[in-house]
Amino acid sequence: MSEHDSPAAAKGSEAGERNGSNSGTKGGASKSPVQIQIPNTEERTGFVKAFTVYIIHISDFGRNYQVERRFDDFAKLHGELSEVDPGLPPIPEKKMWASTDASTVAERRPAFERILRYMLASEAVMFEKGQALWKFLEIPPPGMVAARYAFGAQRLSYARQCGKLLDPKYEKEHAYRLAHDSIIRSNLHVLLVDLKKGPSSSAIETGSAGPATSPSNTSFEASLDGGEGAAEEDAGASASASTTATGKPHEEAEAAALEMLRWAISNGGQVVRRCFLEQKGLFAMLDILLRKGRAALSPDGPPSGPAALPHPQIRSVMNALVKAEGENYPKVFCRFLETGGVALLDGARDLLQANAAYAEFISKLLWISWEEETQRAFLDENHGKVALGLLAALFASSSRIARVCAGLLVSSLLATELLGEKAGSAASGVHRLVEDMVGTPVNSGEGKSTNGSSSDAEFANFLTTLGQNEERFARILDCVSAPWRGGSFPHKDHPLWASCSFGLWCLQRIAPKASQLSSLRPALPALARSHAPGRVRWLAGELILQLQTQAAAQHRISDADDSGSGQGMIETTVEESIALEAILREQLLNSRHQLQSDVEESHEVLATQKALIAQRQEPPNFSKSVWHQPFEGSLKRLTTVRGTLSTSLDSSEQRREKALTAVRSVLQLDLDGSDNEAERRALSVKLEGMREVEVSFLNKRQQVQEGQESVKGHEEHTEQLRQSMEHTDQAVQTARQAISELEQQINSKYREAQHFRTMASSDVSARRRQLEMDLDLIKGRQTELRERAARLKNGEPLEPGMQPLLGAPAHEEMDRMKAESQKLKARAADLNNEIGKLVDSDPASLERQALAADESVQQLSEERDALRAELPRLEAEHSNERSGWQAALSQLQSARQTLQMLERECSGLKQQLDSGWSSWQPLWSKRLNVWKERMKLLKEAQQGSHQLAQAVGEGWESLRDERQQRQRALEELRELRANLNELEEELLSLDDKVLGDFE
Repeated sequence: MSEHDSPAAAKGSEAGERNGSNSGTKGGASKSPVQIQIPNTEERTGFVKAFTVYIIHISDFGRNYQVERRFDDFAKLHGELSEVDPGLPPIPEKKMWASTDASTVAERRPAFERILRYMLASEAVMFEKGQALWKFLEIPPPGMVAARYAFGAQRLSYARQCGKLLDPKYEKEHAYRLAHDSIIRSNLHVLLVDLKKGPSSSAIETGSAGPATSPSNTSFEASLDGGEGAAEEDAGASASASTTATGKPHEEAEAAALEMLRWAISNGGQVVRRCFLEQKGLFAMLDILLRKGRAALSPDGPPSGPAALPHPQIRSVMNALVKAEGENYPKVFCRFLETGGVALLDGARDLLQANAAYAEFISKLLWISWEEETQRAFLDENHGKVALGLLAALFASSSRIARVCAGLLVSSLLATELLGEKAGSAASGVHRLVEDMVGTPVNSGEGKSTNGSSSDAEFANFLTTLGQNEERFARILDCVSAPWRGGSFPHKDHPLWASCSFGLWCLQRIAPKASQLSSLRPALPALARSHAPGRVRWLAGELILQLQTQAAAQHRISDADDSGSGQGMIETTVEESIALEAILREQLLNSRHQLQSDVEESHEVLATQKALIAQRQEPPNFSKSVWHQPFEGSLKRLTTVRGTLSTSLDSSEQRREKALTAVRSVLQLDLDGSDNEAERRALSVKLEGMREVEVSFLNKRQQVQEGQESVKGHEEHTEQLRQSMEHTDQAVQTARQAISELEQQINSKYREAQHFRTMASSDVSARRRQLEMDLDLIKGRQTELRERAARLKNGEPLEPGMQPLLGAPAHEEMDRMKAESQKLKARAADLNNEIGKLVDSDPASLERQALAADESVQQLSEERDALRAELPRLEAEHSNERSGWQAALSQLQSARQTLQMLERECSGLKQQLDSGWSSWQPLWSKRLNVWKERMKLLKEAQQGSHQLAQAVGEGWESLRDERQQRQRALEELRELRANLNELEEELLSLDDKVLGDFE
């Protein structure tokens, strides 16, 4: 057997497999977080001889760097670790004088790679207390801890240490490792596998490296700050201490794993989240959360305090996932539902019914992801029946928040028409929920609600947040508008009205701005007047009241006109006010009759309960005796229950009086008084007057918009004509410029021809002397100009007896002299050029040049004549373009004047509207306040009636409790009778005959 086949080597191989495939949950191999490669080497020169350095490329959880090592470094590392793991691959033979040979390097480089990779897969080496490998690779202690955690062995103990990478001291430099897929898998493995074993399995897992390699709470700090010895000492101390505190390490490991997952999801990007989800991390989080909730359930009732709330760290992981995924989260949750999520949630149905906080958490989780795709996944035929049962459990929760979320979930299902034949029963449940919510008081107080779940403040805040997310708010609007998506209202009993009803109730509680209801608002008056169920129409009327209250609070009509309905604000107000008055009046008339009936019925029921309670007030009389104690205990409990009957009756009476007072207030409302009618007529007259002005204003505003479009069109047309005119003007100017340049060229060529002929017939030497004399004069003048410039620069007088030129005159004189110098320089160049031509000239050559100049004159003259013939046409075209531009400019000015006149008229009508609104607004606000007060009284009466009904129910419940205790007392009495009968038989069985004989 070779070294590679030894048991130690096999153990290292098994460790490598575990490091590659078991460092996380099931679902595929996890790449080792520390990777090495030796792709190249370099030859260096030393004092004695050359040597080779092997450049190791290291990937430390994705961050790459390089270290250089010589053969001796590898040999030293191999020697240190060969005793730790005898199965290490052999190191190549040392060669004194051939270390740089190509064959030697080619042999050593792959061998070194094999050794290092074996070490990274060896548990004994990974957890070796001297940390030799990590020092060799220059991986810092935080990296070593993370790598050991990801390795698999002793994972539970290293979870706490790896979690310390989130300490502020290390987070910036080292926390990036927590986003590696191996750490994600390790965290999930700790939560799903290691911690399931329970504290009794092992407080800290033990690996082949022995107890001394298990880290303590302080060994990580010691590794960083105290050195190797301190680390070993702390590690050894912790191993013995941890075995005595089995519970706390598991809690710390769980907390660390959850916090690492939260950080990775928040900071690791899409790749990390994909790894988390591929490993069923979402499923794992909810599974752990629900298992903890079920474990906290007690036969005596739901838990209270922290035990009643979902695990806060798991919630933070879920919140991080929701926030990081953003708009993609519904797809994530849809996938979860498709892969067993519905069954997981349904398995906790008893928890959701018993614990309000869990019901709230799960219902919110569903609602934020409740897109149509998610709804279809939820109702998939494979688990549709189970899914509906889960919704029923949320409906039955004691949490108002959970019930509202359940109502939204079912309403959305109704709106998307996915429930099929179940829609009717679902709609009935939603209708009942609406009636229950209408009668339930909601305020901003801090006290607990009657059902013992979330406080009124929490509930009110939750309702407000329903409108903060655009996508979820749009779902509520879809629920409301579902009945008329087909273009007309369905029949009164259609299930879509339930969806509409619950959506309207939510909108009323959200109290959104008018701009948020721009798509829904035009349909509200028609909805209030339709044949829809009464509650739908009444909720629509209350929503209109909210919108009109918002509009009436504005002092100008422009501030209130944000309906987005496509019509004027006054027209909208007219339609909504008519619908509002009618539907709220109908609601009050209908509701107060129903309320009166309910109170009367409750009065009769309370009278019946009162009589029943009176019969049960006399406590049963029974003499005390020791052997009667069971029966006596039953009597005591019965007496206690009967004592609560009076308290229940008093509470019912108080609620009845409160409800009766509220109902009387509603019954006493004067809906048909003459003052109301006169006020309504006055409002109607003012509103009708504003309506006429608004019609004129809207028409005028339309004309202004058309005028603005007209002016814009005229401006564009005028600009086009101006550009065309400038183009033709440029063409004319170009032609004229070309003609002028051609004439100059013709004159130049003509003079040149004359010059050549003159030269041919004259004495060249005389001409040359003349040119040289002219050139000397130019040079003399240039010298004079340079001298004057020097005197001017030095501040000296230019001429004797003159004052020096300073300031602006000096600058002007300098500029003049520069210009003259440039001209002299150009003239000198021309003279030099002409002198050069005279050197080699002969009469025959000059005559040929003169003929060539004549031909150029003829050609240029033809071009000039052609341009002169074209110029009149260009001038005529420019004249036409200019006339068109002037006409268009005149039309533009006329259009602008018309627009200004329309804008003044529109502004005047706007001022009339604002003036009418300012005089009408106080009256309308007063009228709306009357309706608000009426609706407030109605709400109080409805809530009082609802609370009275609850009190009546509680009374019946108390009577049922009394009956139950009475039946128990009867059972004890029967047992007592049986005991008495047995005693009687025993006493009668005694033979008194002998006694009689003696007597």
